[in-house]
Amino acid sequence: MELYMCGFNAHHQLLDQDRHHNDDVAGFERVYRAPGIDVRCALWSSTVIDIDGTLVHRGFRPSGLGPVVIEGPWPRNIRTIFGDTSGVLGALSKNGSVYLFTDDMYGSKDPGFKKHHFSEDSFINRQNLSIEHLAIADNGEFCISTNMASHQRTSSGFSSPLSAETPRVQLSIPTAKLEIHTFASFEEFLSSEPPTSTYSLFSPLVSLLASATCFTALTVTQEVLTFGSALHPQTLGRSPTPSSPAEKPCLVPFLGGIPIRKIAVGGWIGAAVSEDSDLYIWGGQAGEAKKVNALPRPSDGAEVALVDIDGGVDVVDVGVGSGHILALTRDGKVWVTGEGEYGQLGTGTKAFEEDWLQVRGEWEGKGRVVEAREDDPSLRASPTANSHDLFKNVHRDREIIRVTTNFDENIPDEFCDFNITILGTGAGEPATARAAGRTSVAPLGFGVTSLITTQ
Repeated sequence: MELYMCGFNAHHQLLDQDRHHNDDVAGFERVYRAPGIDVRCALWSSTVIDIDGTLVHRGFRPSGLGPVVIEGPWPRNIRTIFGDTSGVLGALSKNGSVYLFTDDMYGSKDPGFKKHHFSEDSFINRQNLSIEHLAIADNGEFCISTNMASHQRTSSGFSSPLSAETPRVQLSIPTAKLEIHTFASFEEFLSSEPPTSTYSLFSPLVSLLASATCFTALTVTQEVLTFGSALHPQTLGRSPTPSSPAEKPCLVPFLGGIPIRKIAVGGWIGAAVSEDSDLYIWGGQAGEAKKVNALPRPSDGAEVALVDIDGGVDVVDVGVGSGHILALTRDGKVWVTGEGEYGQLGTGTKAFEEDWLQVRGEWEGKGRVVEAREDDPSLRASPTANSHDLFKNVHRDREIIRVTTNFDENIPDEFCDFNITILGTGAGEPATARAAGRTSVAPLGFGVTSLITTQ
């Protein structure tokens, strides 16, 4: 696999200073090549990348700027790594434990994730809650989704949450208590303060993402919920009403009845890809001088827009930054639109693109895009116990988009995949639904960089 990055680089979160002396990288440049690469978190000043099972931190931290290994839980046990403009704040494990990022400014200890223990009188412990997802918005507001049924107190303490093998649908049994909680800040979440708001959920969540002033969630029933500040209703993709206020998690009406398989958010923009490979986007900041033509026009009464790229070609994935959008189409092409002030579009310039523009790169011309599902018998072959084992989990996700190629004649044909991962930065939860080898476009930070992973 190969990782390409472009955009804002003042903190060397993309490229080292000896490789790139300018603050911005206007075209995609290769940063890593390794059997397994997974960008777990990309923020305004730092990036965390899983390279062959080792977490590497790039960019700003109190003890320096150089790349360094992060100590802590095994990367595959981490559901989410999150942070804000100050850098990495912590991580959420798949069993609901919260870890805080620690870094000695004097460099006497390696940076790492240290497990946080909530006080006995904290909201989490008083309610016997298991945290399933979390996200932090650009305005500092913090949100978690919880499930009381998966975290029951016993005489010896807390029992383990539901295992990864437990079907998600079991969480929606009548005895389960699924909720969304918001806090004024991450610090208040860690303290004993109660949440500022709590709402019940009708379905477990697949992902929970945050943008400038809004949260967006995808349920296991493939529906999209939005909630957040009433000051910027366009970022919700819906008009707040007395029965569906801005701060309450509510369905996006335009997407009603459309099965959604992926969401992405960043800044003031939200996006969703349907099972039929249609791309929907909404948002935009009121009063902006520069406009992305694909966004809906409030003057027309539109809240969500169905996007047409290259004559209506299928879209298989999307990534969103604070002012730009990246899309991967079924024919393996990468398209961008929006703000390019820091080179985040990867076009080689810093121009704003009001319409979709194809980005060219080294990943082109290496095969054709095909679609495969987990229950496809052709994907059930077991790799041999040798160097090809690194490919054995490629087909883990429910739907996989691959660009096939024989880039290495020493690898068996059934594992000769050339996978493109495009990461348009936006505050969010990039790691929840991505596995090595899966083509995806995911939100990753504060909107001024873009990343592409190929295999």
